[in-house]
Amino acid sequence: MVFGLFKRKDPICGMKEEKGKGIEKHGKWFCSENCANKFEEAIKKMEKRASKSGCCH
Repeated sequence: MVFGLFKRKDPICGMKEEKGKGIEKHGKWFCSENCANKFEEAIKKMEKRASKSGCCH
């Protein structure tokens, strides 16, 4: 039997979801508030770069 096949992974550190642990933000699962904050910072940086370059706007 294959266990953990469909577990979600933290997009920052790659940790696999553990039942009852972690948080969900932006439709993604994070192992900690720290990883969620890093994800939000990365989004802000990408948005800032896109607005400076005039990309897609």
